[in-house]
Amino acid sequence: MGYGRIRLGKTKRIFITDYQRGVWYRDGAFAGILGPCSRSFSLGNQIVLVDMRPVHFIIESIPYNDALHNPAVISIGAELKVSDPHVASNTLKNQVNDSVAIVRDAIRIFLSKMIVDSAMDLRATIARDIEAAANMDLNKVGMQISDLEITEAWSRAVGPPATAGAN
Repeated sequence: MGYGRIRLGKTKRIFITDYQRGVWYRDGAFAGILGPCSRSFSLGNQIVLVDMRPVHFIIESIPYNDALHNPAVISIGAELKVSDPHVASNTLKNQVNDSVAIVRDAIRIFLSKMIVDSAMDLRATIARDIEAAANMDLNKVGMQISDLEITEAWSRAVGPPATAGAN
């Protein structure tokens, strides 16, 4: 009588493309990040595929109140990408939509403490500062933005001071 190996479950074959990463769980515990290739896994292993391709997005007309409590609006464009696939897959349901909401909130909080100047050289500085502020929040969820550009910025202008004296 020969002895054979009985397999109760099927082996899964996973193909991870060059723009994906696999977050690997063994018996429910995090086991590692898998790079591009084809792999076979047995029962008790789970692979969550994470798309690592950058996504370009635009947020138009974000209303906020500036430091002088005047209504203001800003529009931005940026590139969003996954910085940590494990954290991103565990903290966000929809990586793009949830991250854009985080960016929008970070912009409102950051800009409410200042007055945005419409000069182009100052826009680049403000864009870098907004990017840094948003990335502080996004890093907590395994995401990051880059190449942020301000496409529109305006604030209700403060009128010139009234002159005193008679004509």
